[in-house]
Amino acid sequence: MKVRVIPTILTDGTTVVKGEQFNNWRTVGSAEAIAKLYARRNVDELLFLDVNARRFGGTISEELIRIFSDVLDIPFAVGGGIDTYEDAARCFRNGAEKVVLGSSAIENPNLITEIASGFGSQAVIISLDVRENNSNELMIHSGQRASAEVLETFAPKIEGLGGGEILLQNVEKDGLMKGMDLKSIEAVAKMTNLPIIASSGCGSVDDAMSALRSGASAIAAGAVFQFTQLTPLIVREKLREANFQTRVC
Repeated sequence: MKVRVIPTILTDGTTVVKGEQFNNWRTVGSAEAIAKLYARRNVDELLFLDVNARRFGGTISEELIRIFSDVLDIPFAVGGGIDTYEDAARCFRNGAEKVVLGSSAIENPNLITEIASGFGSQAVIISLDVRENNSNELMIHSGQRASAEVLETFAPKIEGLGGGEILLQNVEKDGLMKGMDLKSIEAVAKMTNLPIIASSGCGSVDDAMSALRSGASAIAAGAVFQFTQLTPLIVREKLREANFQTRVC
């Protein structure tokens, strides 16, 4: 499997935002402008996540999904408040290739099976959010609450339920660009055969390489591509130089 480098775009429902540790959100631009930027950058795929949908009882905006679909010709996944089969269906109808399920997957695992049965396992990404002080405890509701599930028991179930990929995030490392949660990446890689998209804390090519060597199949990052000179293309080129298999540009 070729390694993927996936920019993550976070929205508050209207604009693109940047935060730290799943909090302290500030506006950094318009969704349409940033979508067009990545369309020109020949990225592997995109993650588009609404950080407010869960908090305010909504679902990621169909209008924003259509904006992305209109300007992108690459696969993209969307997440945020997707609680039902119909929520997922609306995302797919508006152009998304994949959906990201977080709190809803943990609180209602049957939803994974339902969506995968209708649209295929390849279209379902399960987000697992952990904390630095307790990497076994799975967080829900944008990292604000602890769930009743732990990593060791839930991660191995995902493939059997129909999930196609795991998005692994760390609340404390999110947005800081100071390194990734290698311990959790390595642990999850031993629990499942599913591809792992490692997220939270990537601040350099070395961070990306460390995550891949720990068992990740893809690297997702937001802040490092928005606030440094590093681009997805540079990361991909450096990975290829280090003998990782990447998509040919």
